[in-house]
Amino acid sequence: MEFFAKKKPRIAVITPRAHKGVVENFLFKFLHGIQGERTFGLGFIRKYHLSGCDVSLHPFDGATTDANAYREACRRALLSGDIDLAIVITSEDQAHLTGDNSPYLVAKSAFMGQGVPVQDVRIETVRLSKLAYPLNSIALACYAKLGGIPFVIAAPRSLTHELVIGIGSAHVKESRLTAPERVVGITTVFSADGNYLLSNTSREADYDDYPRELLRSLTECIDAIKIRNAWQKGDELRLIFHVFKPLKDIEAAAVKELVERLTRTYARVEFAFVHVSTDHDWVMFDRASAGVNRGASGRAKGQYVPERGHAVPIGQRELLVAVSGPMDLKSALHGAPKPLLLKLHRHSTFTDIEYLGRQAFRFTAMSWRSMYPSRIPVTILYSDLIAELLGQLRHVRNWNADAVATKLRSSRWFL
Repeated sequence: MEFFAKKKPRIAVITPRAHKGVVENFLFKFLHGIQGERTFGLGFIRKYHLSGCDVSLHPFDGATTDANAYREACRRALLSGDIDLAIVITSEDQAHLTGDNSPYLVAKSAFMGQGVPVQDVRIETVRLSKLAYPLNSIALACYAKLGGIPFVIAAPRSLTHELVIGIGSAHVKESRLTAPERVVGITTVFSADGNYLLSNTSREADYDDYPRELLRSLTECIDAIKIRNAWQKGDELRLIFHVFKPLKDIEAAAVKELVERLTRTYARVEFAFVHVSTDHDWVMFDRASAGVNRGASGRAKGQYVPERGHAVPIGQRELLVAVSGPMDLKSALHGAPKPLLLKLHRHSTFTDIEYLGRQAFRFTAMSWRSMYPSRIPVTILYSDLIAELLGQLRHVRNWNADAVATKLRSSRWFL
């Protein structure tokens, strides 16, 4: 937090005029906290050690489903001066809308095209009587989108420069009615302590050209990190790649070519391809687990369910890791949750599966979208969020996709 540049960020709030009063009350609680609440008693400013916030409200005449009204309000806000973050009040009424008909996507497109990250808040959330927990998550995401580092994980110290890289892809449709024809590679880069460094998206490419574009995208990411971290000739590097589907030969070949290029400069370059999967037939049980919250029915929630972090090797290159424990189940009738299956690719040169398993598990607790751990590592989660949003924004008129690769490259805009 000490390195956070925006000590007094400028925040624009877009809301239908009909909700102006309740939104103002919500913003006061967001900035200054809820008195008497332990969870969000400090508020956004004190919790994240800011000197203040310049908040400008931009109410407009129109319903929560009026995309054109949202677009005009966003334009007026952008013309009013520099903005570091936009908060857009949306509604469940617009959840089914897509493309130019979606106020949420239109607002995202308008602000992000100018390099401004967006936090949407539904009016149904604004009206909640108990706001502490929702505000806590909203404040976390806003701080991260403003460039702050809310928290990292305790990573073992190493003499080796280590990057953890998530590789995802999105299949692009020319229209909603056509089959996917082209591929966009999505790369997210993290330091070993879970700090999000940057993301990159490759240009749209035919499947045959995808490996070349993936290699270019990965090379750009590594070059940016190399300059940022001042790597020196003779340094030792370790690159760990997380993929959410079996790595195909064309993708493995692109990564191997990158490693070969790096080997010419650095003393030693290790790499590991880790397939992080939830699509498998394995289930884990722990007969010593008594479960929690035994109620009037006499049945405990999560009986025989291992605690989060419990791991079982099923070979030299495969490991099962529990990412949901007894406390994460909703009731005693909830079935046993699936663990993550980590598979180490045969071409990997770094093969410590226990180390890789511990790291993948730590990365499930690194999401800056919510205070709660996720069920997949953020390397995969962030790539999925980027792919989903880019796919939706593609169908919005005047969407500037280049902003993601330039102005928003190191931003957590997708949270």
